[in-house]
Amino acid sequence: MDIAAWREETYRRIFDSTLQYIKNMRSTDPAFGIQELENLLQSEYDLQGLAWEGRGEVGEIRIEATIAAMQQELVRWKKETSVNYKTQTS
Repeated sequence: MDIAAWREETYRRIFDSTLQYIKNMRSTDPAFGIQELENLLQSEYDLQGLAWEGRGEVGEIRIEATIAAMQQELVRWKKETSVNYKTQTS
């Protein structure tokens, strides 16, 4: 496996596992809402901004994939909530 394929596989694995984590939290924890996901995302932004020396490529890939998955799920969740709200008020 070349280095580019390894990076992509690592990114995809972390992205997918983050999506699964969020879906599990939504289905099993009634206290987990949009605000909690936004807080988790902000923590990842903060971690990304620290730019630690020595974090390494794996650390960078983990942060990038986690942020991307959280952003995607947050947008999806907000759209879903908006559609449900519009349907209920119509």
